[in-house]
Amino acid sequence: MNARVTKPEFVSAIPSSMMTLAPAQSVQLEAARQRDEAVGQWLRKTLSAMFRAVVEYPRRRRIYDELSMLSDRELTDIGLTRGDIPHVFEAEFKAREQQAANAPAPARAIAA
Repeated sequence: MNARVTKPEFVSAIPSSMMTLAPAQSVQLEAARQRDEAVGQWLRKTLSAMFRAVVEYPRRRRIYDELSMLSDRELTDIGLTRGDIPHVFEAEFKAREQQAANAPAPARAIAA
């Protein structure tokens, strides 16, 4: 048995192996592109959120300080208690306040 491959056999074998390799490479390249795009989007969202938090901090701190300076009576007038002040910027608090604001008038009196 002679396992040698002649030059014409070798040359004719290369294009067929390249044909099967090209689709695999294209799938691999597409997967890498999608991964890189997803990482880029995540990075942009994270950096944007961090920048927004840094920019918003002075405004949030000013509002927190202003609410802290109000008397208990004034806080009650706007529908807050002193314990609500740290939670004013939380998403759940905003949703609950929005729901209370949209409630019918008799329900508002019960919720307060």
